[in-house]
Amino acid sequence: MTAQPSTDKLDLNAEFVRGLLRDLHPDLADLPIRFVSGGGDNALYRLGDDLVMRLPLRPWASGLLRNEQKWLPSLAERLPIAVPAPVRIGHPERGFPFPWTVSPWFAGTTAN
Repeated sequence: MTAQPSTDKLDLNAEFVRGLLRDLHPDLADLPIRFVSGGGDNALYRLGDDLVMRLPLRPWASGLLRNEQKWLPSLAERLPIAVPAPVRIGHPERGFPFPWTVSPWFAGTTAN
């Protein structure tokens, strides 16, 4: 069995996120970045007022994110409600082992 990648030892912070953006989406790298949430599955960082960057923290969460990257854009075109379809996609780099997504930020409250 091969070892699964992990983010446990990475120091995810606003500057790390800025570096990922600078490498792949430099037009977003100068937006204000602030940490929103870091549960066991994903870390969320706000990018300016209108975007959020989601970084999976576990291998299975990265699989779910890949499915969202594949299917949400076509669903968003067909649904009458706002869908957080990716506006940018990132891939593993800078020691971060998973793909990541930048999506629109929808204001609201947590369901629970």
